[in-house]
Amino acid sequence: MWISMWCSKSFSRLFGHTSKVMRAVYVANDIDATFTELLELVAHLNRAAESQTNWICPAMINSSNELISVYQVRSKQRSEEEYDGSGSSSLERVANTINRAFKICLTDKNQDMASSKKACIHFFLASLIKIYFKLNRLELAKSMEKALIGTGSAIPTIVNSPVQYRKHVITYLYYSALLSLDNSEYALAEAKLLTAMEFLSCYDRPEKVSAQAEKLLMLLLPLKMHNHRTTLPDEVWDKFPRLKFVYKENLFDAVRSGNLQKYETSLSRFQTLFLKRHIYLLVVQMKALCLCNLFRRACSIYASVAPKTPHIVPFSALQVAVEFSNRGDEKSGHESADKDLSVTSEEVECVLANLIAGKLIKGYLSHGNHCIVLSKTEPFPKPDSVSK
Repeated sequence: MWISMWCSKSFSRLFGHTSKVMRAVYVANDIDATFTELLELVAHLNRAAESQTNWICPAMINSSNELISVYQVRSKQRSEEEYDGSGSSSLERVANTINRAFKICLTDKNQDMASSKKACIHFFLASLIKIYFKLNRLELAKSMEKALIGTGSAIPTIVNSPVQYRKHVITYLYYSALLSLDNSEYALAEAKLLTAMEFLSCYDRPEKVSAQAEKLLMLLLPLKMHNHRTTLPDEVWDKFPRLKFVYKENLFDAVRSGNLQKYETSLSRFQTLFLKRHIYLLVVQMKALCLCNLFRRACSIYASVAPKTPHIVPFSALQVAVEFSNRGDEKSGHESADKDLSVTSEEVECVLANLIAGKLIKGYLSHGNHCIVLSKTEPFPKPDSVSK
C-alpha cells in the first residue's frame, strides 16, 4: 500500500515540487521563485491529501505555515502588493490555497474521528480569518465560520481536541472572537475567549503561555466588564502589569467611579491599542456604564439632601454631576451653580432615556417636571437581574 501511494501521480508531483522549492531556497536564493514553487507544492499536497487520513495533517499545517512565512518575508521586500494575470494579489493566492486545505478537512467523510482530517480544521480556519482581516474581507471570514458551525465544531471542547492541535484551537478561538466582536455579539465573544483560556490552563507551565494569556485577556477583560461588571482579583492583576495599567488603573477605574474626564483620557490615550485589538467600539459603549455609575452616585447624594422624595431626582442635579465629572476638578463643580452648564437638561434627559432603554436604570422620565422618577426597588439593577 505504501509503495503504491508513493508511486502515485499526486505524490510523484509533490516530490518534484519539493525539489524545486529546495533549489529555489538553497541554490538560487530567490524569494520570488520560492514563493511560486511553494504555492505549487502546497496545492499538490492538498490534492494528495484528499485521499488520505489525518496522518497527512502535520505536513499540510507545516507547509501552509511555511507558505505564510515566505509571503511575509517577500511582502516586506516590496512596497506594493503584486498581482498575477488573473488580478489576484499574492495574499489572495495564499488565501485560496489555504482555503482549499480547509475545505478538504471540512468535507472529510471519515466517520472515525481518530483518523479524520477534521481534527486540524481549526488551524486552517484561524489562518484564513487572519488573512481575511488583512484583506479587509470579513464577510468571507464569516462565511467560512458558518461552514464550521454547520459541523458543530465552532466552539470546540478540550475532550474532543487532540493535544497536538490545541494550540491551533486557541488561535482560532481568538480570531473567531474578533469576528463576534465585529458583529457586537459580546456574549458569544466572551464564551469563545473563556474556552480559549480553558485550553491554555491545560499547559503544565503557565509562564510559557503568559503572552497568549495576556492577548486573550486584552479582549476578555473589557467584555467581562461590559457584560457582567466584573474584573480580575488583585493577585491576578499583578501577573499582567500592562493590563493592570491599561484597565485597572485607568479605564476600569474611570468607569467604576463615573469619572467621565478620566474615561475620555483613557479612550484617547489607548486609542491605537483598542483599535488594533478590535475593541474600540466596545470601549466606546462602556461610556454608558461610566454615566450610569456617575448617576448612581449623584442620586445617592441627592437622596441624602431630599429624604422625603429620594426617588425623584431633577435633571439639574445630574447636570451638575456631569459637569463636575467632565471637568474633573472640584472648583468647576462649585462654579457650575452660578454659571451656565456646558451640558443641557435635554442632553441629560437623552442620556437617561438611553440608559433606561438599555436597562441600566429602572424608572421613567417626566419631561414636564424635568426629573427622573426612579424605581423604588433596585433602580440601578445588577447585570444578572436584567432580562436578556
